[in-house]
Amino acid sequence: MRDANVVNESANIVIVGSGLAGSLLAGMCAARGISGVLVLEAGPDIPMGDPSWWFHHVASGGGTPNTPYAACYDAAQDITATGGAGPKAEPPWSIVGGRIFGRGGTTLHWGGWIPRFMPEDFALCSATGQGIDWPFSYSDLEPFYCMAEKYLGASGDSTDNSPPRSQPYPYDAAPYPISAGPFISAFEKLSIGYGHLPMARYGQASGDFGPCRTTGTCDYCPVAGRFTGDQPLTLLRGNPAVTVRMGAPVIAIRMSSKQRVAGVTYLDQTSGRIVQVDAQAVILCNGALEVPKLLLGSKSIYWPGGIGNDHDLVGRFLSATQFFYSSGQMPNLAGFQEELGFASLCSRAFDTPAYQKKGKLFISMNYETPNLDVAKWMAAGKSVQEILAARVAATAFQLYGNLSAIPQYDNRVTPDTGTNRFGLPRTRIDTPAPLYDPDSAQEYLGIMNRVLATMGCSSVNAGTYPQRSDHAACTTRMAKDASNGVVTPELQVFGTDNLFIVSNSVMPTLPAANPTLTLVALAYKVALDSNTALGSLVGSVPKP
Repeated sequence: MRDANVVNESANIVIVGSGLAGSLLAGMCAARGISGVLVLEAGPDIPMGDPSWWFHHVASGGGTPNTPYAACYDAAQDITATGGAGPKAEPPWSIVGGRIFGRGGTTLHWGGWIPRFMPEDFALCSATGQGIDWPFSYSDLEPFYCMAEKYLGASGDSTDNSPPRSQPYPYDAAPYPISAGPFISAFEKLSIGYGHLPMARYGQASGDFGPCRTTGTCDYCPVAGRFTGDQPLTLLRGNPAVTVRMGAPVIAIRMSSKQRVAGVTYLDQTSGRIVQVDAQAVILCNGALEVPKLLLGSKSIYWPGGIGNDHDLVGRFLSATQFFYSSGQMPNLAGFQEELGFASLCSRAFDTPAYQKKGKLFISMNYETPNLDVAKWMAAGKSVQEILAARVAATAFQLYGNLSAIPQYDNRVTPDTGTNRFGLPRTRIDTPAPLYDPDSAQEYLGIMNRVLATMGCSSVNAGTYPQRSDHAACTTRMAKDASNGVVTPELQVFGTDNLFIVSNSVMPTLPAANPTLTLVALAYKVALDSNTALGSLVGSVPKP
C-alpha cells in the first residue's frame, strides 16, 4: 500500500543548495538549455535588494540584526562542539553567525572579498609536508580565475601582478578611503607591501543588479550592488527549465547500486511530507558542513559507512579561516569617517612562500572605523560643539588578519542527533587538533600591533575572534586517489557515476585568502571541460 505521506517526483539534475555554487550550476544548466533542473534549499526565500527592507534596515539602526537574513543563522542549540586540551589547543567552535540558510546562502552577508589564491597555495604538502597538494597548479586554474572575476563583477588593480594574471579585472579597483592614509604611511615606514583588495561590487550589473553605489549599508544593499548567490536565481525566474524549492531540506541520497545515485529524499516543510526525487545526476552545493553530514547520513547496503566514506575521510580535515584583530586608539584630528562601507586596503606581504611553513597571513584594514553617527548624536540632543569635538576625539583604528589553516585529520564535522528548525540534522564539530600555530599567530599579531604603534596609536591590543566556521572547507577534499580524498579532480565522488560536489568542501587545503573566487574558478574549470562527467552535464557559461 502506498504511503500517503511520501510523494514521488523526478528530475533530470538535482542541485542541493542555492548558494554561490548552486546558483552558478543552475545558471550553467539553463544556458545549455537543460530542462528538469531542481534546486533544493533548506532555508526560506530571503528578500534582497529591496528598498523597503533597506529603509527598515537604516531606520532601525543598521547592522546584521536588522536584515531579513538575521533569522536564518545557526542557533546555539543546533550545534555540539568540542575542542582540544592544553594551552595551545583549539577551543570549541561557536558557529552562530557564520553561515546563512536560505536562497542565496552565506554570500547574503559576505564582504565581497575575492582575492585569488597564490601559486604556492596549490602545493602546500610539497613545500611544508602538511596536508596534500592540489591535483593541479595555479597556472592550470588561472584562465578560470579570469572567468570567475567576470561572473562575480570583480573590481581590482589590474597592474598588480601578484599573483600573475592574464587578463585585467572587469572593473577598476575601489579607491582607498581617506582614513586608509595613516595605515598606508605606517606600511611604507615598516616596508610592508600593500594593495587594493579585489571586491565583487558590481553584482550582475549587466542584468538587473548593481553596480555598487557606496551607500555604506553593506549589511543590506538597496541596489544589490555586491554579488550575492540569489542574483543568478532571480535572473532564472520564469525559466521553465529550472525549479527552485525553498524549505526543502535534503535528508538522504538514495543509491540504486554502489556506483549509481537513484535520487534524493527531502522534507517538504510546508506540507510535512517526505518527497523522493528520482534523478539522473545529483550535485551537492550545500557547503562544507552540510555536504559531509549528508554523505555520512546516507548509509545503505552499498555504503554502510556513508557515501564516499570507505576510507573514513568524509567530514575530516575540517578547516576554516581564523580571524585576528589588532586595535588601538588615536585622536581623529583629520576627522576621518567611514566612506565606502567595505574594505579596499589589504596587505599580502605575509601571504608568500617564505611564510607558508608557519602559516600565511592576509591583512586588511577595518573599514568600519573611524565612524561617528552624527544623526544619533543629533537625536540625542547633542550640541554642534559636542559633535565637532567628538569628530576629532580619540577613536579606534583596527587591522584584521586571516591566518591559513593547518590540515588536521582529527578535526571533523558529523551529523548529530536531532534536527534544527530547517529540518537538517544538528551539527557536531570536533576540533581536537589546532588549526594554526599559536606562536606564529603571536608573531603576526606583534607585526600588526607595530603598524598601529607606528601610526601613533596608544592602548594597542590584539586577539582572536571565536571560530564561526567562516570559509569552512576541506571536509570532502579532492585528491588523485580515493585513499587520500573523497572526490576526484573532476569533483566526482570516488566510486560513483553521477554524484558530484561543488563546494569549499572539495578544497584540499585552505590558504589565508577568502576562497569564494577560487570556488567559482574551480567550478568553471571542471564544468566547462566536456571530457569530465560534470562537464558533459552542465558545460555552458551563464551570461555574467
